[in-house]
Amino acid sequence: MRVCFVVNSVRTQRATYTTVHLAHAAARLGHDVGFVSVDDLSQGHGPTDDSHVFGEVVRARPGRTRDTAAYAKALTAADAPKEYARLSDFDVVFLRNNPHVGTGAADAFNPAIEFGRRLKQAGVMVVNDPDGLLRAGSKMYVAGFPTEIRPRTVITRSVERVRAFLRQLDAPAVIKPLAGFGGQNVFYVGRGQTANLAQMIATVRSQGYLIVQEYLPAVVKGDKRVLLLGGTPLQVDGHFAAYRRMRPKDDIRNNIHVGGARKPGSLSAQERSICELVRPRLVADGLYFVGLDLVGDKILEINVFAPGGIHNINELYDIDLATAVVHDLERKVELRGVYGEPLAPSVLMRV
Repeated sequence: MRVCFVVNSVRTQRATYTTVHLAHAAARLGHDVGFVSVDDLSQGHGPTDDSHVFGEVVRARPGRTRDTAAYAKALTAADAPKEYARLSDFDVVFLRNNPHVGTGAADAFNPAIEFGRRLKQAGVMVVNDPDGLLRAGSKMYVAGFPTEIRPRTVITRSVERVRAFLRQLDAPAVIKPLAGFGGQNVFYVGRGQTANLAQMIATVRSQGYLIVQEYLPAVVKGDKRVLLLGGTPLQVDGHFAAYRRMRPKDDIRNNIHVGGARKPGSLSAQERSICELVRPRLVADGLYFVGLDLVGDKILEINVFAPGGIHNINELYDIDLATAVVHDLERKVELRGVYGEPLAPSVLMRV
């Protein structure tokens, strides 16, 4: 295969990034792998060719790369090979840029979606599907799932509506920005709390819409990141691609970058049932590789742009998730060649 990864910046790729793990696995299997920074995409190559999508494609510096650290170093080296290439010549374009990073807003213009649409129209397999990304890129996407598998929530900019929801809930809650990411400006509100409430609302409201959500007591036991492929939990060597993220002391967030700890965590029958409930929607929207964040028996978030966790899961269970993903991509490309377009996202075959 020829596979191209669209990322925020090629130069900032690290060995722990899921994208680098996927790319290194594909390279090890003999595939042609390139990277494009989202700011290096273009449409048109001159007055006589203005319909194709091009990009400055960067490849890892030639040579054997024994592990992801060596691969990341070869990719980000100053002398890494570059070429201005037509992206429709690739079999797969994997959109792995996070539009939140550098903009601070989830609903900011994401050029990768628009270029991805052009590539999809040209017959390229684009994952995740650009139109699916547009639909699922907001935290409002979760509100479209059954109420029994998500927290009670209100999304608003109205201060009065926030206060009314808290009164009606009559229980602890969390206030966070709709366009937020990485656990920024997330506030815990105790039952009946009025102290500092106005300041919390004002801080989050300054970023746009607010999410006010019931606090899930199960969060003290951490949340669980689950990687889904084709709507199904990825499973390798008897291990589900899932791990528990434990929050640091005196913090309501479980994000690893704020000091959260990682622990092994398999999937209960109830959690597998939740994954099965969301699978049809994910498949219909072309969301091939997704990160699901679960707390107890509820979905907290669905990560569709650049879901991570492969590095953590590989180390916890001594497995190789990236190779399993690449093998599934190989199968999709092969079937696509047989059946042509359109091909629905595959349901993962057990590895």
